[in-house]
Amino acid sequence: MNSIKKIGMITGFSIILGAGVFMTNININNLFNDKVVYSDINEKVKETNQEKSEKTKVKKEAKKIKPSKDKNGAYNVNGTIIVNKKYGLDENYTYKDNQELYDEATEAFEKMQKDAEKDGAWFHIVSRYRSYAVQNWVYESYKKERKNVDTFSAKSGYSEHQTGLAFDLNGEDQEISSNEKFEGTEQYKWLNENAYKYGFILRYPKDKIDITGYKFEPWHYRYVGTEISYALKDRDITLEEYFNLK
Repeated sequence: MNSIKKIGMITGFSIILGAGVFMTNININNLFNDKVVYSDINEKVKETNQEKSEKTKVKKEAKKIKPSKDKNGAYNVNGTIIVNKKYGLDENYTYKDNQELYDEATEAFEKMQKDAEKDGAWFHIVSRYRSYAVQNWVYESYKKERKNVDTFSAKSGYSEHQTGLAFDLNGEDQEISSNEKFEGTEQYKWLNENAYKYGFILRYPKDKIDITGYKFEPWHYRYVGTEISYALKDRDITLEEYFNLK
């Protein structure tokens, strides 16, 4: 009887021991699986941290930029002259103060004009450089005759024309010179599709008056160089948006 009890106890112990081994095996497997899960979690944590880092970087890049004023009296960002309703030019500033850029713009325009003519879309310059005094006369003249003058004309010192880098363009029809009818011409169509290739941008696009401060001017182009002109065309943005100006 005692032998039977002993055998029973041994057998029971063996079963428990076996079950323990079996349970141990399960726990080991679970532990291994947990390691896989933890590994996945670690990867997710790394990805999340990387995303946060990238978002922080974007936020830093999105910080508003204030242009600096050079010795000649023009505001600029990384060499690009900025003239708008907020950033103006000194009264004595002329295109000669950015002669190198002026010459570069002249060369680019002449090439663009020749290529457009080959495509049957010849245009010419209606207005380019305007001195501080001339711009003052233009603005004051408009002010006497028309309303909302600030949406289509700049005060003296705040016109890109004072740099000589702004071009008002037109075709052969003088009746559509410097007005919105220019949008319906072959010249505008060509410029809209090709001007950026030569470093020019449509300075005051449609539906951007809240950003530029000026209504749509299909005739007004600004030379900025191809690096910037390609970027603006690709992203459909203005110079203010590109530099994220204050």
